[in-house]
Amino acid sequence: MKTMRRLRPGSALLLLALCCQSLARADTIELYDGTRLEAERITYSKGLAVLDGERTIPRDQIKQIVFSRSLREDAAAPTSVATGDVPALLEQAAAAEKKYPDVGAITLIDDGAWTLRPDGTQVERNHTAIKIIKEPWKSLGEIGQSYEEGRDRITLLRARTIAPDGTVHELDPADLVEAKPTEGMVFFSERKTLTGHLPEVETGSIVETIWETEIYNPYDKELFFPRWYFGGTEPSLWSRVTIRVPEGRRLYYRVDNLPGEAAEPLERDEDGYHVYQWELRDIEHIVAEPAMPPVGEVIPSVAASLFEDWDYLFDFLGRFQQEHMQVTPELDAKVAEIVGDSTTAEEKIEKIYHWLQREIRYISIKGSMGSGWSGHPATLTLQNGYGDCIDKAILFATMLDVVGIKASPVIIATYGAPADDRTLPTLYGNHAITQVELDGRRFHLDSTATTYRYPYFRFDDHGVTTINVLDREIGRVEVPPSESNALDVNLKARLDEAGNVQAAATLTMNGGLEAMLRMGLEQINKLLLKMVAQQALNAVSPGADLKRITVSDETDLSKPLNIKLRLDLPEYSTFAGDLMIFKMPLSEMATSFSVITALDERKYDVLSPTTFCLRQHMQLELPQGYVPKGLPEPLKVSTGQMRYEAQFRVDGPTLIYDDALYLDKRRISPADYGQCKRFLEDVAEYTKLPLFLYKTGEVSP
Repeated sequence: MKTMRRLRPGSALLLLALCCQSLARADTIELYDGTRLEAERITYSKGLAVLDGERTIPRDQIKQIVFSRSLREDAAAPTSVATGDVPALLEQAAAAEKKYPDVGAITLIDDGAWTLRPDGTQVERNHTAIKIIKEPWKSLGEIGQSYEEGRDRITLLRARTIAPDGTVHELDPADLVEAKPTEGMVFFSERKTLTGHLPEVETGSIVETIWETEIYNPYDKELFFPRWYFGGTEPSLWSRVTIRVPEGRRLYYRVDNLPGEAAEPLERDEDGYHVYQWELRDIEHIVAEPAMPPVGEVIPSVAASLFEDWDYLFDFLGRFQQEHMQVTPELDAKVAEIVGDSTTAEEKIEKIYHWLQREIRYISIKGSMGSGWSGHPATLTLQNGYGDCIDKAILFATMLDVVGIKASPVIIATYGAPADDRTLPTLYGNHAITQVELDGRRFHLDSTATTYRYPYFRFDDHGVTTINVLDREIGRVEVPPSESNALDVNLKARLDEAGNVQAAATLTMNGGLEAMLRMGLEQINKLLLKMVAQQALNAVSPGADLKRITVSDETDLSKPLNIKLRLDLPEYSTFAGDLMIFKMPLSEMATSFSVITALDERKYDVLSPTTFCLRQHMQLELPQGYVPKGLPEPLKVSTGQMRYEAQFRVDGPTLIYDDALYLDKRRISPADYGQCKRFLEDVAEYTKLPLFLYKTGEVSP
């Protein structure tokens, strides 16, 4: 669900007073004395509602406004939205519960509005009312909104809890608490947060808030990027977004997943503004599927900008980045120290990459648009010994410039953040990495991590779009081949006549798998390493006894990481007369994908953060007098996204087994899901096949 933002309790027309603009077209106004008045247009100013430009009525006399026309006709809002009418909200909630009986909460109102004023200041208002049905959703009673002092201000216009019997419990905005970042955090900002607790929140309650944010001192008056999502993981009865720009200004927008005519905004001119408005009603909730794309990618959404192309933003950010990427004698000397006697470009990149990960600590301190999107000067980050993603990307690119390698910082939205399309120019992103050009090829590196060996980089960067302001380009991060994110298991084992196994295993890996294991090893007390490894081994092979574990130096990023294990598996095999049944040690590996194949069909793509491969090689010395019978036939299967191959062979007294599973593409469409489901089921079935060993002294046909 979206962050909730809401309106001060009291008369419903207080919201109209704050707007001081045309309210809506209506058919009837009902007063508290029972009088019903016909009206075509209502405006509000100085505490008075004005009907059709003639008759005036004080706000405290108005009970409710009843609209009969649809929004597509005249942009009128439902009664409960305009007046905050408690009976109407309760009635809507009761009807919705019958329609959606098994959900945790139901959004009754989700109304957002952005206004760009002629002077470049901005106002955003969000009104949300949610019916809480299940216990975990009581957390919606915890509300908050952030702001930057000196830049914008926030106002809580309404915050209340409506009990099932209609009792209203209001939160006084004076009870909000201001929270500031603490010095112990790795992210420091001038932003502060107002938080509060709605009173008497229980299951069955409706929580309603209206927040208003005014950006009275914008970084740049052209930076106006409204973004709205309709619906989510819970059903929504009504969601609307309204965007106002001064007449004469054009708004560029992008819509995704909006059905039919709802994709076209209702447009009108109103009090010096051109208004764009989208709405949806009765939005079904998203039923989550395993490994599906982020919810923001699949639900309806609208994004807007004042720009038709990227030129203004390239100029705006490029000016900061160029200023911050100046080479200084201090920086020059540090680069020379880092690269030492390296002679090749690859060696220099590798040493700088590893040094930045280990020696420049990730801490974010942001105080302006310049530092937020374009980093601090490279030399300052070097002197401080810390910086955030854009600081480190700026420093990395500048250091590479010292050794004659072209590089640029690029802005991205990481895996899970729905910003894959860059046709609409906005500054949406949550991360920055470095694009490198070498020998006619481009690739990316991310120095914010601490355990990635060159040339690997964080897998949540893979495949996402990039904003390269210095090269004035919109691009995409490469997805490495599956072999670049591999786990290799090499197992040499001896099986005796009693079914016991003695084994030596070597695990090697690269890419994100290696980096994650390095991080884990660095955080584990070495005295506890064997115990932790034993617990992990038990999950794969219950009853296994780890005798010894050795790990290569996890702190040395210049060398691959490997782990060596010596272990016993007592009474590993089972017997049936002269038949010994041997279960493949890693037979459960493929079944770990069963979560993906659990559904008969899918509505959404299967999406992996990156590609990968799992490979295993086993040499099993057979007990004297035992021979295998009926070895599984070699298997080689593939889809357009995945492939698998496996085979058994016998070399004297040794049984040799090799297999490899590859995910070559990150995304599997619903149309391809059936084929991939059958593929994974076939692989899982094959890997679970046991070996049958006969005590016959000869190989049976």
